Amino acid sequence: MSIFSRVSDIINANVSDLLDRAEDPEKMVKMLIFEMEDQIGTARQGVAKAMAGEKKLEANLNKNRQESAAWHAKAEAALERGDEDLARQCLARKKEYDRIADSLQPQWERARRTSDALKSDLRRVEEKLDEAIRRRDSLIARQMAAEAQWQVQNVAPSMNRVQRSFDKFDRMERRVEDLEAEAAAVMELNDASNELDREVEQKTRAAEVELELAALKVQVANKKDE
Repeated sequence: MSIFSRVSDIINANVSDLLDRAEDPEKMVKMLIFEMEDQIGTARQGVAKAMAGEKKLEANLNKNRQESAAWHAKAEAALERGDEDLARQCLARKKEYDRIADSLQPQWERARRTSDALKSDLRRVEEKLDEAIRRRDSLIARQMAAEAQWQVQNVAPSMNRVQRSFDKFDRMERRVEDLEAEAAAVMELNDASNELDREVEQKTRAAEVELELAALKVQVANKKDE
């Protein structure tokens, strides 16, 4: 029965605690399942031996019961023939088989109870193993989700730093755009100022020409008067 205690200890172990202490929970869970399967395999062999022993005792018991019945029939036949001595001898042989059968009966009953109990225990731990296999897949999936979440949490600070860098980049881009706008405005103002300067210069030259023309007219008129 100790083999079933060992299997039950493994299956009923605090899996969460084992996972906490394991470097690789997935590997630990698979190792536990493997150990359970190995222990149950050993348990099956023990149950098979117990069943074989019980069947052997039963066969031996039945054989002695059959021998007892056969010698009883022989004694009856001898008595019908009037041979009491032979009938006595046959009954004596029958009693020997009866004694053997009587001694085997309680042994077989104990062996049958033990075999039935072992088979019941085996079915119970096999059901627990099936449950553990189902839980294994769930635990591995939960572990993967937890690891992914942990990785996301670890990456979050770096992502925040990257985001801050992007924010700085955006601010720099906006600053450059502002500078470009300011430069364009200055250039536009400069162009307007240059245009005004050119217009003033043109008008100034035109005025100078008119002055010179007026002076020339006066000069020409004076010559005519002479």
